[in-house]
Amino acid sequence: MSYLKYITITLFFSILVTACGKDAKKLENEMENTTQTISNTKNVVNEASEMQENIQQLHEKEYLTKEQWGSWLPEKVLDMPLTFSQINFMPGLGSCGANYKIGNKRIRVMVIDGAGERGAGGVGPYRMSSKMEYNTEDEWGYTKTVVIDGVNAKRSYVKTSGMYSLSMYYANRFAVDIEIHNFSEDMLEEIVEALNLSELKKF
Repeated sequence: MSYLKYITITLFFSILVTACGKDAKKLENEMENTTQTISNTKNVVNEASEMQENIQQLHEKEYLTKEQWGSWLPEKVLDMPLTFSQINFMPGLGSCGANYKIGNKRIRVMVIDGAGERGAGGVGPYRMSSKMEYNTEDEWGYTKTVVIDGVNAKRSYVKTSGMYSLSMYYANRFAVDIEIHNFSEDMLEEIVEALNLSELKKF
């Protein structure tokens, strides 16, 4: 608890110091973000034991082979053909990257298998992020927590590029990243459904 109190006090005084000369709206946003950061820190600390157990379980698993990835990887997503794929391209780490494209519409998918020593560490940020709640917005875009198929996911929007992205920790094993260009925001959930991620659970 003393650690959490230290974080709380430090963040509070950081806001007071940076508040000088800023308008009320910016100050309000910073206070909301600080409160959110404190809450997220508590969530991560409370879930530390469960996360450590997950790491140990993943250490004992074998990451997916090229054949297993290939049996899952869709040839099309929303009628958009697969234009590029790369599987297990880093030694000791199971991964599958794929691009789908028609005209100026693009979907980029990256899935990292948390199995094995390197994988368990590689999905760490996603495991931690799954325990957090996001709700921030500024002139550059936003980041929010959404629930898709019962899984907490982090959805972001970047105004300068018009890109939407989604990241999640799926089935307590897979780190999933999706980026879409020249799509509307509501298409993200349809794309997740089209990817049929539940097929990965059988391995």
